Amino acid sequence: MHEYVAPLLNVLNDGQAHSRQDLFARVSVALQLSDDERAERLPSGTVRWTHRLSWAITECVTAGFVVRVGAATYEISSAGKAVIESGQPIVRQTIKGTDMYRAHKADLRARKRQAVETSGAEPSALEVTDELDEESSPTEALINAEKRLNDSLEAQIYESLLQLDSQAFERLILQVVQSLGYGTDRQENLRPTQYSGDKGIDGIIWQDSLGFDRVYLQAKRYAQDRAIGGPDVQAFSGALMQHRATKGLFITTSRFTTDAQAVARETLHYSLKLIDGQRLAELMVRYGVGVQVESTIAVKKFDQDFFDSI
Repeated sequence: MHEYVAPLLNVLNDGQAHSRQDLFARVSVALQLSDDERAERLPSGTVRWTHRLSWAITECVTAGFVVRVGAATYEISSAGKAVIESGQPIVRQTIKGTDMYRAHKADLRARKRQAVETSGAEPSALEVTDELDEESSPTEALINAEKRLNDSLEAQIYESLLQLDSQAFERLILQVVQSLGYGTDRQENLRPTQYSGDKGIDGIIWQDSLGFDRVYLQAKRYAQDRAIGGPDVQAFSGALMQHRATKGLFITTSRFTTDAQAVARETLHYSLKLIDGQRLAELMVRYGVGVQVESTIAVKKFDQDFFDSI
């Protein structure tokens, strides 16, 4: 994959914004791909070179070498220009060694650790390294690789979330809550319900087919650097009290401040859950929203009982 980074940055080094489609066309020319290379596919049917270039774009955005300036539109950053101008070979550590990449991974690990602590899962579920341990079993290496793939996939989804307009984000949220099992027996209950003067009740979803158990929903599409603060969550909390609700769900593309998280924790008579952009991306991967199964691997193990019974 990293052999695609230099051609990608060289194309972007003209200082212009390029669409994803344009990047694919220009990079394929720069690489002088043969007809066979253009046609080569993974076992899943995905074209190999476009798959690798997609990952290269995501990794460069995470490392801060490339900036997304619009829907599927990219520009090179000053850090990306510096990499090209250095003349040094671009290897794996070139990307993974940047402060932005390390900060992103540290933040991701912290969020996953918090999720594990909340759910009570085994802490070992978080132990993912960038390098494969030579002492790991093949099965452990495969599990580790899957986790790293999901991390990168979540990053791609998160970038796409930030580019959605408010209406598209609202439609997406309804698909996500449906995938989680809410309102699946009554499709009409997944439609947003607007309330005037209700301080942010964007809709109601049902946990059962008869509509006895309701969850009130608030969804905010904000830029990555605009956090949801305590007053926003407090306003939503007040709306829940007004409706005598027992459950509330606040979802955003950005993040929640410490004050906002404190407001959610301190609710006494109802449950208020907060889902930020990173957590939303993780849920989408887990429940198959906005993703496709590229390939399925069956992990087999030796059957001693079979041989003992012969």
